[in-house]
Amino acid sequence: MSTLINRPILLIRGTGNERDAKALESLGISTLSDSFTEITPGEVHAAQELLERAENSQCWIIITSLNAIDFWSSLVGPQTLSRLFSTNPSIKFAAIGTGSTDALKALGVKEILTPEVQSSQELLKLLANFPVSNAIIPAGNLAMPVLPQGLRAMGWEIDTRVVYINTIAATTPKSVQALNQGEIAAVLLRSPSAARALAHFAPASQTPVFCGGQATAKAANELGFKVLAVAKDPGPTAVADLILQTLEE
Repeated sequence: MSTLINRPILLIRGTGNERDAKALESLGISTLSDSFTEITPGEVHAAQELLERAENSQCWIIITSLNAIDFWSSLVGPQTLSRLFSTNPSIKFAAIGTGSTDALKALGVKEILTPEVQSSQELLKLLANFPVSNAIIPAGNLAMPVLPQGLRAMGWEIDTRVVYINTIAATTPKSVQALNQGEIAAVLLRSPSAARALAHFAPASQTPVFCGGQATAKAANELGFKVLAVAKDPGPTAVADLILQTLEE
């Protein structure tokens, strides 16, 4: 068994590390959570604009990340969103990832279009099977443009607003020292922005990384990091299984 498994996996995203930590620790893999990015709410008026556009329209609401639905909900109020979702039968829903799907279900949504392989490209393929429509997409300031650009190319009208802001952490994370001293088995990167944050604080790191998708892996490779494996399913359980299998090999 690899000696890497005796060292912790470093979790560096601004929110949501607890879900990965729980999945990894259930498999006996220790973790260290230390945010390399900061996630803050977007403007209330932007979130409200999306809400108003959805209230009396026939549209799709597309959720591409857990942060998108969480921050939209917090900015306008979860009861307000839940009421909208239950009173407008013309709204259809699509989501990428189990976290986003679960968050929509918690707001009362029962039918959610979700691709088996959880990526923007795969969701785009599914949506191509439906009539051209309008899409409302709450997003972060660094959201990848793949989905809105693809839908626009198919004739869809897209209304997207920034509901959360992702920035590099203002202070150096304490775990950088452990990284530089070789005390970390690997870093889990969940987004290209996380890869860039890692490069900002530990540009010379030789610690390998696991990536939550192809876009993240591309960014990590371009920044010179050694990618051990790339998840096809970015759900915490699937990623934890992939990490365990890779470390055991």
